[in-house]
Amino acid sequence: MNAFINTSAARAPQAMGSRTGRLGSPVFRVGRWLRDMSRRSAVINELDRLSDRELADIGLSRGEIRSVFLMPGRDAR
Repeated sequence: MNAFINTSAARAPQAMGSRTGRLGSPVFRVGRWLRDMSRRSAVINELDRLSDRELADIGLSRGEIRSVFLMPGRDAR
């Protein structure tokens, strides 16, 4: 008995790429923005839970926690 693998299913989304890409792009950007904001909030909350000593160990002061995300091009610590 011969097995047949259908590879056309993997290419199906590409066939609709022009319409889906154009219409879906803003939705995906908003979704990405919401996901990123959620992650930032989680990191800020986690850093807020650290003691001043623990923050100093990673090179941050309590006042710098939120500014880490506001400074473009700042190295991650």
